[in-house]
Amino acid sequence: MADVILVDSKFTANTFADTFKKLHARGIRLVVLYLAVNVYQFDKPHSCGCDKLLRENVEYLEELKSLAERNGMSDRVNFITSCSTTERNALLFECLCVFYTPKDEHFGIVPLEAMAAYKPVSACDSGGPVETIKNEEFSLSMAKLIQEPQMAKNMGENA
Repeated sequence: MADVILVDSKFTANTFADTFKKLHARGIRLVVLYLAVNVYQFDKPHSCGCDKLLRENVEYLEELKSLAERNGMSDRVNFITSCSTTERNALLFECLCVFYTPKDEHFGIVPLEAMAAYKPVSACDSGGPVETIKNEEFSLSMAKLIQEPQMAKNMGENA
């Protein structure tokens, strides 16, 4: 029997403990070991997966495409369901900021990749990203970033 079980966030530890309630009584500890991002894979300034085998993913993508079409934005929205590391890095280099929308994500590597690429991140106030993203007023901060691109650059560099 294990003495320790490693998990990737406090959120995952809580979920694990709620699911396997007898671990603590057996003396098994849950230890958080955060995932790492190679910050050197991005050049200092001088998305990318969608499992098409999951019906829900396909349906949600179609729903988003329909929403863009209904709102007259399909010519301004590009849905990227899978990309290489090189493509992801290029997208991160070109973007102003990253919106990370999964709710109750256990860790969330995307925000760390974005911060490693010197981009500010806004995310849902749930799951693992709560542990890696500093909180700020969502709508006001996004409006500021759009109005002041230099501020977005500075925030990303200080992430």
